Parts: sequence; C-alpha cells; structure tokens
Amino acid sequence: MTESSGNLRQRNFKIELIAVFAILVSLGFPGNLAEIYGEQFGTVVEYTAFFLEIFVMLFSSGKNWMDIRIVNLEKRYTILYLFVVVIYTVSMWATRYPSLQVITCTRLVITLFFAIWLQERFRFERLLELICIAQTIFVLFTLFFIIRYPGFAFETGENFIDALQGLYNTKNTCAAELVFGAVAMAVLIHEKRKKWKEYRGWVGVWAIQIVLLLMCQATGALFCLILVSALFLVPSRSRMPLGWLFIAGSIIFLFATMTLMPAFEWFFEAIGKDATLTGRIPLWNQIIDVMLENNTFTGFGYGMFWRDPEAYALIHAGFEPDTFMGTMTSGGHNMLMEFWLNSGLIGLAALFLSILYSMRKVEELPEGEYLFCFTVTGYLMINGFTERCLGGNYDYKTLIFLLVLALCCRRADEKHISEKAGKLRVSDT
Repeated sequence: MTESSGNLRQRNFKIELIAVFAILVSLGFPGNLAEIYGEQFGTVVEYTAFFLEIFVMLFSSGKNWMDIRIVNLEKRYTILYLFVVVIYTVSMWATRYPSLQVITCTRLVITLFFAIWLQERFRFERLLELICIAQTIFVLFTLFFIIRYPGFAFETGENFIDALQGLYNTKNTCAAELVFGAVAMAVLIHEKRKKWKEYRGWVGVWAIQIVLLLMCQATGALFCLILVSALFLVPSRSRMPLGWLFIAGSIIFLFATMTLMPAFEWFFEAIGKDATLTGRIPLWNQIIDVMLENNTFTGFGYGMFWRDPEAYALIHAGFEPDTFMGTMTSGGHNMLMEFWLNSGLIGLAALFLSILYSMRKVEELPEGEYLFCFTVTGYLMINGFTERCLGGNYDYKTLIFLLVLALCCRRADEKHISEKAGKLRVSDT
C-alpha cells in the first residue's frame, strides 16, 4: 500500500513537472536566451514542450497501455472543437504555404487539447498554483538574463532609454507578460487570503514583477494592470456576461478610436498627444482597405499573415517605403484586426460564437474560478485593444484564453448534469 501511494505521488509529480514546463514555454521561455545559446536551443525547447504535452495527455489518460486514449472528445467541449475545425479548414483553404499551415494549426489543436486537459486534470487552486510556479520560474530566468546579459535585456528608442525587454524582443511584450503574471498571482493570493503562510511567498514574487513592469516603461501595460486590478473591487455576487463584454468592448474600442480620435486630432495635438495611437489608427485603416479587397472571409491562414511576404506587402503599400509602417512585420496591434487578417470574417464569427456559447452560464462558476475568468478576460480584452493578441498557436495568451473557455464549458455542463440528476431523483421519489 505504501509503495503504491509513493508511486502515485511520484507519477503525479512528473505530470505536474511537465505541465509547468509546457506553461513556462508558452510564457515565452527561452525567448532571448536563444539569441545567446543559438536558435537551435530555442527550437529544441519549443518542440520538446509540444511533444511533452502530447505525452503527458496520453500518459495520464489511463492506468495501463490499454486504457490510453489519444483524444477525449467530450460533448461539453463541442463548441471548442468546432472552433478549431473551422480555423483549420479556412486556413488550409486560404494559405499559400500548406505545409507550414498544417504545422501551425496542428499546434493550435494540441494547445486546445492541453488547455482542456489542464482544467480536467487539476483542481482549480492547484492549476492556478502551477501557472504561478511557471511564472515564478520565468521571472527568475528574466532576473538571470538581466544580471548576466544586460546588453540584451534592455532596449532604447526615440522616447525611452534602457527600458526592460527581458526575454522578449520589445518592452511592450515583456510588460504585457508581467501584467498577466501579476494578475494570475493576485487571483491566487485572493484564493489563499485566509492562509498567510501559504500566500506570503507569492506576494514577494508579485512585488518583484511590479518592479520589473515599471522598468519596462510601458504606459499601456501599466494602464492595463490598473484597469484589471479594478475588477477585483467588483463584488463577487455581481456576475457579468463576460462573453458579451469581451466582444462588445473590443468592437466599441476599435470603432470609437477610429472615429473620435481623428475628429479631435487638434485637441490631442494641443496637449502634446498622438491622435494616431503611435500610428495604429492609420495601420487599422490600411488593414480594413486590404481585407475588403483580399480574402475578406477567409483571411490568409491562421498565424500566417505576417509570415507571408506577399500578404504583408499589401499593408506596406499604404505607407512610405522608408517609414516604420512601410517595413514592419510585427502584427496588427489589435486583436480583432489580427484575427481578421489570419482567419477572415468566418474565423471571427467562429471566435465570437465559441466565446458566447462557452460563457453562456459564467455566472454559475464558483467565486475563485469566476474571478480568474473575469480578470483574465479583462486582461485579454484590454491588451487586445492596442497589441497583438490571440493570433498565436501555443503562446500564453492563446493557452489561457482556451483554458478559460474550457473551464466555462465544463462548469456549465456539470451544472446541467447536476440539475438533471436532481430532477430524476425527484421523479423516482
């Protein structure tokens, strides 16, 4: 009996270790360390995480080889399976690089399965701990990188000097990751708020992240953190329709900025502010023009637009050749625009439908899970206003987004099953 319990603990530890490693890679590891140790190092780490995700899902699906299931297609997650099927089909129809597109979409599918597996395998608080453990390791690697390679850890631009970019290529992406880490740890601290001994260590890591965030000199990320932090003040009994808020907020922001800010350009110039959001509004106008004339409904393939020279040349054509916008290949700087470029209006419709259906009973989530979904959804929405978001296939934003949707699907289904069982018991009586 003792040996069996010991083997079980060892098995669970290995499973958790793999889960933490996979989450760590999604957070951006090894990032700029690959610039030091070679691109092959980064490739090996990323594909190791990919195959370990598949292995751990298989390894934990049964007690012996006969019980192993490659895919567990549960009815409760049907909307998420349909979402990736639509993205996969539309992308293969539109892409000019079918081999590369198959790899990209397959990794997205595995990320979905991994997100479903995570919230099925672990109780919520433990899952949150694993995410925060991975984030803590990421922060430690960032501190190591700052100390060991300071010349690579900071960047200088026209309006800033020595801003922290850490393991990322820009200060804004580094800051966005730190905001996510701070939000996740804040939720965990909230869950453990009655047990000081259990959460005091997380408070220290949270504080370190705030210091690193300030070193990034990223105003947008700080604004995002403040807004998301305000969500913690909303009473837990006041449940919001998160799906509708996410979609409506994303659309309203885009419409308002593209119509109101140009109209009040004189005002912004008078107070010394940029009415174009650092060139984003002209970029969005150009994206709209390009997409209305090219692949409107299908896009150019999920995750492929900025990897296709013929595609992003259409964006460059709207700007002077020697300008930043005339040469950049760093994304649409808006979640809706980015998704439209990659998956077209069909992909956007599939995204909206999956969000609304998954979150249709979000008010029935337990307090901690609702707070996690509430703050993460708020973070993704606000970050997606002006940054690239939900266009990846295994990055932390995509993983955590799919994790939230899977969590909402499971809870909604469990509530339905519980109510159905209750009615059956009453009828039997």
